[in-house]
Amino acid sequence: MMTMKEACEYAKTSRLERNRKHRIEVTQGNYCSGLTEKEYNRWHVKGKGAGNKGRTHSHTKLWNQYTHSNKIHTVYHDGTFTN
Repeated sequence: MMTMKEACEYAKTSRLERNRKHRIEVTQGNYCSGLTEKEYNRWHVKGKGAGNKGRTHSHTKLWNQYTHSNKIHTVYHDGTFTN
């Protein structure tokens, strides 16, 4: 049975060992680095936006709710209306 200090030490050493093994297998022993400024500026990614949500709503969902509604009436010039 391990004490808490031994368990923490074991977790720390095993994590470091897994990291070292991963670096050797995946990155040939080097640490991963970020992009250079030239590489970063080469990519143009749209990060945020609503996309087609508004258009989809106005073309379909907006009008589907009126197919089951009794609140829409056609009013004629003589004062009559239809349901």
